Amino acid sequence: MTIPPTPVPPAPDVVGPASAAPTASSPRPTWWRRNLLALVAVAVLLPATAAVIGWQGWRQFFAFDARPVTPVLVAPDDTVDLVGATWGPIRGGELDDLAGLDVPPGATVIAVAVPVDAPDGVACDAPVLTEQATGRSWTPVRGEIGLDYSPDEPASCLASDTGSYELIVPFVVPDDVEGPFWVDVRPSGSAGAFVRFPLEP
Repeated sequence: MTIPPTPVPPAPDVVGPASAAPTASSPRPTWWRRNLLALVAVAVLLPATAAVIGWQGWRQFFAFDARPVTPVLVAPDDTVDLVGATWGPIRGGELDDLAGLDVPPGATVIAVAVPVDAPDGVACDAPVLTEQATGRSWTPVRGEIGLDYSPDEPASCLASDTGSYELIVPFVVPDDVEGPFWVDVRPSGSAGAFVRFPLEP
């Protein structure tokens, strides 16, 4: 039995000197090169998107008179004019007699009166009590401690109320809070400004 010879591949046709040696293929582009355009777009759009989102959040929180940002500080026993109304001087202090009031143990009541003189009317939120040293703040309570509503002792301003009146607001604070405090009143249409009174109980 005769074993057939090993097949030999045919020799390539020689056309000219350029075909004498095979050429090496060019290297494949790297991932960075292939995605350069997308990376540039991300580098530009990501900070722009963050800036737009941050601006929108700030605008919703502070702009359009949404949040008070600029305090108008009033000297003790003084008044200030803001948005067509005169505010102050305030008076207030800790209530000694809590009989008949539903005050939790370990707490006390600080009552504040804020005079308002608004010939054409003014709208405002209820005052807020803030401890100067810590920034802790309290909103008024009335029905929560057993005080009935009284139109003669409003907690906020209504644009329909004209002339002179007083905001009467009680705050329940822990016994260990000593003050001094800020009493902040934010009228509407003040472009983010609010009245700030110092209070030493």
